[in-house]
Amino acid sequence: MSFDLKIVGNDLVINPDGSIQTVRDNTKLSQECIKALITPLGSNRFYSWYGNSLASTVIGQMMSNTLMEVEAERSISNTLNNVSLLQREQSKTQYVSAGETIAGIQNISVLQDDQDPRQYQITVSILTRKLTIIEETFSLQV
Repeated sequence: MSFDLKIVGNDLVINPDGSIQTVRDNTKLSQECIKALITPLGSNRFYSWYGNSLASTVIGQMMSNTLMEVEAERSISNTLNNVSLLQREQSKTQYVSAGETIAGIQNISVLQDDQDPRQYQITVSILTRKLTIIEETFSLQV
């Protein structure tokens, strides 16, 4: 079974005995998706294809709210599809549990904040191969 290091608030989580906490199954998938979505596309020089293009295609652009939301949904969908492809490749050499594998994207919601028009609330719902739905919400400021 694969695992990932548990990250909370950009820090590794350390157990009382000094060992590093890990995540598996749905928690791993959730963390994996958020990590890919908040990483700017091309920011990792060794894996320039990894990440999300929102920073380069949306931030600083003059576009209507509707167009911004459509572009954000497209970018998020592309990123999650890349995560799914990575999982398929990983499963060729390592066991990947059903709880950490994307079966499909249920919903992507991009809503502009009423108080601050630069702030967007993004919610992503993903169906796992374990037939559970994970839902993550994060904010993006453009």
